[in-house]
Amino acid sequence: MSNTILLIDDELKLCESLAVILTKNGYELTTANSGEEGLFHIQNNIYDAVIIDIGLPDIYGLELAAHASKTCPETAIIILTGTATVKNTVEALRYGVYDFLQKPCSSQQLTRTIKRGIEHKRLEKELKTSEKRFRQLSQATWEGIIIYSKGRVLQVNNQFCEMFGYEEQELVGKQIFDVLLDRKTFQTLQLSTNQERVAPFKARGRRRNGELFPVEIRIKHLDYKDERVQVAAIRDVTANELAMQQKMMLQEQLIDAKRLESLGLMASSVAHDLNNILAGIIAYPELLLLDLDDSCQYREEITMIRDAGKRAAAVVDDLLTVARGATCKKELLNLNTIISGYTVSAEYNTLCRRFPEVEIDVNLEEKLRSANCSALHISKSVMNLVLNAAESIQTKGRITITTSNVDLEEEYEGYEAIEPGKYVVISIEDSGSGISEKDIQKIFSPFYSKKIMGRSGTGLGLAVVWNTVHDHGGYIDLASKGEGTRFSLFFPAVTEERKQKNVVASENGTVQGNGETILVVDDQKSQRDIATRLLTRLGYQPFSVSSGEKAVEFIKKNQVDLVILDMLMEPGISGSETFRLILDHTPQQKAIITTGYSAEPELDQAKELGVNQFIKKPYSLQELGEALHLELNPFSQRP
Repeated sequence: MSNTILLIDDELKLCESLAVILTKNGYELTTANSGEEGLFHIQNNIYDAVIIDIGLPDIYGLELAAHASKTCPETAIIILTGTATVKNTVEALRYGVYDFLQKPCSSQQLTRTIKRGIEHKRLEKELKTSEKRFRQLSQATWEGIIIYSKGRVLQVNNQFCEMFGYEEQELVGKQIFDVLLDRKTFQTLQLSTNQERVAPFKARGRRRNGELFPVEIRIKHLDYKDERVQVAAIRDVTANELAMQQKMMLQEQLIDAKRLESLGLMASSVAHDLNNILAGIIAYPELLLLDLDDSCQYREEITMIRDAGKRAAAVVDDLLTVARGATCKKELLNLNTIISGYTVSAEYNTLCRRFPEVEIDVNLEEKLRSANCSALHISKSVMNLVLNAAESIQTKGRITITTSNVDLEEEYEGYEAIEPGKYVVISIEDSGSGISEKDIQKIFSPFYSKKIMGRSGTGLGLAVVWNTVHDHGGYIDLASKGEGTRFSLFFPAVTEERKQKNVVASENGTVQGNGETILVVDDQKSQRDIATRLLTRLGYQPFSVSSGEKAVEFIKKNQVDLVILDMLMEPGISGSETFRLILDHTPQQKAIITTGYSAEPELDQAKELGVNQFIKKPYSLQELGEALHLELNPFSQRP
């Protein structure tokens, strides 16, 4: 049965576009073009998800969301907005909104958010059902009855015999300890004649076949055949324990879902602002270092400031990756080149200096198949796994990085089920302390870490690996028994012949310009100042304006070689809309997009308009120089 969606938006063209996307993905869609019409549908129908435009002309979107959340608690509420602010985010969380979607919205982001929202509500419903079932099981009265005196069995009922697997004649005359597990239980059963009853308590029963199972026991006195005896009512609570385990599992899943939901809302709201702030923390020290001699006494401290900014930017990126399950741009690559690039990187050299007693071996398959992948994200995953491996080795040890081709003829049951097919595999194996059975099921959860908080990272490293591999349509296998651990990352292989792109490690130094004119368009003065200084250092002639509207007017009066556009600017038009208006006047205008938060729909629009280069804030002098060189000299070799 198809999931049902209610879309409430007054923009008819947007409704038509989203209707095509949702119908294509198997959803049953109802549309409403006003708040009043949407309210009517909410009051008269039940939907799996409701998508509400925050800026409806007749009813404030969040007020409608609050009503929908209260009226339909099992419905996922999703808000459409032009700009997600921290204030709106906090208000939405209070009203029970599942997520924000920024207009315009890509089909991938839309369907992914709806799928997660519906799954989230399903988990909530299952948890409530589990709790109800648990209460019903707790109140069940199918009990085994045993009458005994001084520990000797006098009589049992049929339920007791079925529960323990005995015939009644086999039990009569025997000691209770032959049936029940421990002597503590036996001592509890020895009631004094002055004690009327014992409160219910838990114990472990032992069936005739030796199987242990949980029981609950209630005891009281009874006059039986002219003798004062004890009667025990014993209930098999195996189902209760299973229900409790299921309840706890659902609670953990729901907690994880709520944590990611809140994290995603807040991360996307502040990522743009944080990366704008970090841009200055990275760029200005970089400019200072270019002017300082190697012997300068402050060089080391300034380098530390720059590197700290880069690490902070990486944390923001990891938060977005884990919280949003962000997708990445992929191209046909040989994974050997990614591994080779990592082993000559600054991060690899730093790790080798930090762990001098850890040897790292690299074994690369010569005829390795290709894969559609993101070099940046896979390199980061390898870096995270190698760092974890090094930290798990107490003194001397070895880490082995291997690539291989793997053909699976049938489903492989490892850490997760891997479907049959042809794969390219990266394995990272270490001789460290291994992972306990308790931890192995949780290590890919965000923020789950056995390291000391504040000393060894954020706890996002393995969560980033998980998201990256599954975004590539791959799988993870994990083996850790006693000592040593092996992570194997499976990526679908591409067997047809296609031209591959090589990953070339960046060299030290930057690519200089030749006085070309560059227009910087950014609503933040600090960002314009940073870009202007970097461009001047690179040998370009920079100009800057504070809005898209001013950029269009500037281009009408002046000719520039390239425009650097901030993606998100407020108030006013966005970067992609600015470029569209510029192209109306100057069809051959070249441009580069930059932003503190990667908004997929906006990027897709910019690419459709002809933008080829995208730089994510905060960017370095070298990253800016390379992007400018590639855009201004498209047929030259990569620097």
